Amino acid sequence: MPQSNVTFVVGINSSNSGIDDVCLIVQECMTDLCSIKFQNLTMNYSYSCCMDFYEAEFKGEREDATQIKYHLEILSNGSWYTFETGFIDLLDNPNNANDNNKNTVPGFELVLIIFSIVLFLVLKKRNL
Repeated sequence: MPQSNVTFVVGINSSNSGIDDVCLIVQECMTDLCSIKFQNLTMNYSYSCCMDFYEAEFKGEREDATQIKYHLEILSNGSWYTFETGFIDLLDNPNNANDNNKNTVPGFELVLIIFSIVLFLVLKKRNL
């Protein structure tokens, strides 16, 4: 939902030592236009089993946002590395998340069926 909290968690293999900092860059977008304002979030470090985990929470600000655009930047051995940009679609109504037919007009199929039956009867009557 727009203006909600989103938690990002990144797992990095521990054999990749030398990571000094992990930042999450997040922007809110409306259809094809992203806000000029972005948030640069420093991710908190934790370790579990054989992985380094980094976590940050993003708080949405825009009521009209339809997507969240994000990418990671990692500082390792003195160099910054930028990773592929990703998108998260925001839903206006989570109850309609599985509604694939929300843009169709109900009952339109019935009009086509009735028209087909009438056309069939007219053509059949002409052939008799």
